[in-house]
Amino acid sequence: MLEDRPNVILIALDTLRADHLSCYGYKVKTSPFMDKIASEGAVFKYAYAPAIPTHPGYTTMLTGTHPLHHKIVCHAGSRFLSKDILLVSELLKRKDYITAAADNLAIMKGGEWFIRGYDYYYATGGIVVISKGIKISGEIVLKKTIEFLELWSKEYKDKKFFLFIHFWDPHAPYYPPEDLVKKVFKGDPYQGDLKERLEKTVWGRRLLKGWMGKLIDKGIRNPDYIRALYDAEILYTDDKVRKIYEKLEELGIIDDTLIIITADHGESMGEHNIFYDHHGLYEWDVRIPLILRYPDKIPKETVVEAFVQHTDIVPTILDIANCPMRDNIYGKSLVKLIEGDWSGYDRVLLMENTRMTKRAIRTRKWKLIETLRPDPYGRPAGYLELFDMEKDPLEQNNLAYEDRETALKLLGELEECWRKLLRGTEDPLLTQEISLPIPEE
Repeated sequence: MLEDRPNVILIALDTLRADHLSCYGYKVKTSPFMDKIASEGAVFKYAYAPAIPTHPGYTTMLTGTHPLHHKIVCHAGSRFLSKDILLVSELLKRKDYITAAADNLAIMKGGEWFIRGYDYYYATGGIVVISKGIKISGEIVLKKTIEFLELWSKEYKDKKFFLFIHFWDPHAPYYPPEDLVKKVFKGDPYQGDLKERLEKTVWGRRLLKGWMGKLIDKGIRNPDYIRALYDAEILYTDDKVRKIYEKLEELGIIDDTLIIITADHGESMGEHNIFYDHHGLYEWDVRIPLILRYPDKIPKETVVEAFVQHTDIVPTILDIANCPMRDNIYGKSLVKLIEGDWSGYDRVLLMENTRMTKRAIRTRKWKLIETLRPDPYGRPAGYLELFDMEKDPLEQNNLAYEDRETALKLLGELEECWRKLLRGTEDPLLTQEISLPIPEE
């Protein structure tokens, strides 16, 4: 019965790395309200985006299909999603849900499939920024969200709804309200070596010609200040999440609604000499937040340490909504994990093909990253990076050429898992060119 199913709200905070949320152990209070939601449900400590950045991440998140199956491995690439692979909006619409989105993925170049399955698609607009992403204000997204919820309460209250809400505020450039910056930064923004750091790489020098150069022209020199700008953007978005929650309370449906909070990928704050973007298969980019709240199925204060992925979001929604799974869905329901019927993944595969072409395998102890095409940081094709994630969680010490036995063993496991997932089909990392290479100087 539809009455026994929940409303579903999927909130995506674009470019949000997990370790900058307070509920993931971050010492800066960036997410007080999302922390509250996490305490009322489940937080998944090791959730991963198997393909980054935006288009690959959201395609996986919204279909439950593995990226080696749906083949969308580039942002703004030339490949389009097959109509045989349905988005969760299409699946729930077929089950009599009213479907809506406050989003702009469908109006971006190369993302036309993101509009499929919606009764109401509130396009939120946006402006192109230096990193070729779309930057819009959370106020716009919030306004569209409230607009739909009020419409539903007046015209569709006899039906359940699925609502996808897409915030962009943590995405570069970081321009949060000044009063929020003061809450997370107490240092001197004019002291430091920010410019010198940026000048060391092709990507950093490109940023100096755009929004980052404008900040430096104003005298900004402290890298910690840029991190604070990013943190303040998270704090800003956290307040918008609070207002959505309060609207659900006002409508009397907070406990009848499955709330999912996640991200498409993370963001570098200068680690590995990658500045304020989301290329690189390091943890700050591929480990994403995942928070679920639905009192009927998810106990309060649940903390899950198992490996999970974007692919598991759609199966979880379908499970809780009592909808059948499709054969091409790769992921598994997180409810099964919480109830002890599944233990999560023992390894995850990771990939990117937008700024550079790489793939990786992440186990509990190890991560191996393989460079498939020469990257803009001087690594040739075939270059390996091996990290002991238990001893070196920040991935500072490459052991690939010191512990060759482990590196080659993991490389073999990566290739074996990769081929099994491909099932004899084309390898998209080999057949698709890098979609947004960093221009050479």
